[in-house]
Amino acid sequence: MTNDELRRLLVETLEEMKKKALDMKIQGVGVAAILNKNESIDWIGEMKVVETPFNFAEGWNLIAIAWSKCGEAMATQADSGDPGHEKILGECGFVGGAYDEYKGYKLAFAFSGALSEEDLEVAKYGIEFIKSRLK
Repeated sequence: MTNDELRRLLVETLEEMKKKALDMKIQGVGVAAILNKNESIDWIGEMKVVETPFNFAEGWNLIAIAWSKCGEAMATQADSGDPGHEKILGECGFVGGAYDEYKGYKLAFAFSGALSEEDLEVAKYGIEFIKSRLK
């Protein structure tokens, strides 16, 4: 698929993640990144706000946390938040980022705004959705 096609697919997938989050009665930020087949460094990424990008009452920047989870998943090629992973600068170590490889694509998705388990559920939902659409 072309990078433009993948970007459109990411936008569609994030819309589905938003619906999933709203069905779960949670809000926050979803992010998605994909590395095209035969690429090594040019990740394509998109973001979707679900009701609010910040939780000022508790002091959370949900955008920053979601991208940190996604970045950790990319770097480790595993779901974020593994207590055995030695964090590098920029990583927070939060659960809620998911990683998968499928048909030559590398996928890193994350959600931030709810309980860690709920965030991870939305991220994994996004990965399964995009896998059903990848050629």
